[in-house]
Amino acid sequence: MNFFSATLLPATILLWGSAASADNDAQLLLDISAESVARVSLYYENKPIEGDNFDFTLPVNGISQKFERESGFFHIVGNIDQADIVFAETHFILPQVSGGNSSINLSGDFIFRGESYQALQNLRMPVIRNVGQSNVQNVVKIHFSSEKLAGDYTKGQYANTFTLLLTPVI
Repeated sequence: MNFFSATLLPATILLWGSAASADNDAQLLLDISAESVARVSLYYENKPIEGDNFDFTLPVNGISQKFERESGFFHIVGNIDQADIVFAETHFILPQVSGGNSSINLSGDFIFRGESYQALQNLRMPVIRNVGQSNVQNVVKIHFSSEKLAGDYTKGQYANTFTLLLTPVI
């Protein structure tokens, strides 16, 4: 019985050894690909803008006497490095809601890193990965101002909707 076991052991080792050398000659081709979709979100004062609308009232500025306001900080959060931000409109006009047909023409600007940029032209912005990375180098403010003094407009309510576009830069 001991003799039979001893003869099987070397044969088993020999078969295993030749199988191991056969694996070294094998080739494995592996193609792995993935696609990530660019995603961006607009945040205002470190909170995501909920829904499709953001109310932005224009009070009378005590110094300039115009309808005027500069927003707080907006920033873009996403999985890319940059995005373009621009308003879709060609002009900023607030028509009178009721009681007349007057309108208020506005100028609109982005304020980015202390400089003013026309809000009707693309502004390339850095995109941050999370709100904790927000700082003065990667945020933008929006500034609107009426062309005339507030007292030059007919009394009433004026309103309009403007569309802010974010385009991922890939």
